[in-house]
Amino acid sequence: MDENKNQKKARLKGIGLTTLGWEIALPIFGGVILGFYLDRWLNTTYMFTLSLLGLGIMIGYYNIYKRIEIEMLRKKLSNDQKNKDEQEE
Repeated sequence: MDENKNQKKARLKGIGLTTLGWEIALPIFGGVILGFYLDRWLNTTYMFTLSLLGLGIMIGYYNIYKRIEIEMLRKKLSNDQKNKDEQEE
C-alpha cells in the first residue's frame, strides 16, 4: 500500500514539473509569435516581437512565483494538520 502511494506521488511530481515548464514556455513563445505577426502586419522591425518576448518572460516567471507560493501554503497547511492530529492523540 505504501509503495503504491509513493508511485502516485512520484508520478504527480513529474506531471507538476511538466506543468511548470509549460507555464514558462507558453507565455514566452506566445508573445514571440504574436509579436512577430504584429511586426509583419504593421511593417515594423522587431519592436513588438522583443516587447512581447519581454512581457512573456515576466508573465512566465510570475506564474512560477505564484505556483511556488501556492505549494508553500499547501505544505504549511499539511504540516499544521499533522501537528493538530498529533496533539489530539
